[in-house]
Amino acid sequence: MVPRSAVWRGLAVSIAGAVLISFETLLLRLVTADIWTIIWWRGVLLGATLLLVAVASTHSLRILRLRGGAEGLVVIAFAAAVFCFVSALLHTTVANTLVIGSAAPFAAALLSWIFLRERLPAATWIVSLVLVAGLFIIFYDSLRTDSLAGDLAALGYAFCLGAYFVALRRSRGEAFLTVIGYGGLLSAALAWPLASPLATSASDVIHLSILGILVVPLATLLLARGTEHLAAPDVTLIMMLDTLLGPLWVWLALGETPDRATFIGGALILATIVAHAYMTAARKPAGRDTIN
Repeated sequence: MVPRSAVWRGLAVSIAGAVLISFETLLLRLVTADIWTIIWWRGVLLGATLLLVAVASTHSLRILRLRGGAEGLVVIAFAAAVFCFVSALLHTTVANTLVIGSAAPFAAALLSWIFLRERLPAATWIVSLVLVAGLFIIFYDSLRTDSLAGDLAALGYAFCLGAYFVALRRSRGEAFLTVIGYGGLLSAALAWPLASPLATSASDVIHLSILGILVVPLATLLLARGTEHLAAPDVTLIMMLDTLLGPLWVWLALGETPDRATFIGGALILATIVAHAYMTAARKPAGRDTIN
């Protein structure tokens, strides 16, 4: 059993990480640069910051070595998820992006069943069907608007993130920061031929620097720290704060209001995810449940 004080520390750092990462969508909305330049700046700053933290925390350059195909897949999946995430934000609402992207845990479960032959409990299949119903509501409404491409990119983001989680389970736990750092650098390398980093405005550089050097790296560290004291389903439940707070910050700052279909489909998806995560956490004792 984990001491109650440790559980409270885990809750505190996990909530702090979820709240911090919820500002990512607002910062990206404030940037006026094109998608390739955004991905380049975000990838370079995030990658460099996390790799420096990885080396400083281990006092060894060996942590920068990738071992095995699983870690390579993590890097590729993370870079692909970045492309889909930024593309979705530029072509649909923040609410649609985050709500559709919240299907990532179930995309991971589906990919685990297909590629790893892992048996899934009946509850997971039921939850997945409800989730599909929520996504159908959102996509059906998008057919009448110009946000369909963005919604499809958000769905791609969910599946890339799911693939990232599946591959991460087969990688070393201590390589967590390294693989994400390389994923950021790979996304920047792929975007570089079409990016214009030197033409970026001063205000965009400030917003992207806050995002790539402070918000995403610190949120990543806080959420990783949370898994040292809480079971993974507990941290997943807390991370749902991002889906709720992200659109709130954008609405308060920029007046972007989700449409009715997103409210209905999003409420169905969020209620399903929260209920599933809560039941999963209730079945497991609090403790360290890291991905190895």
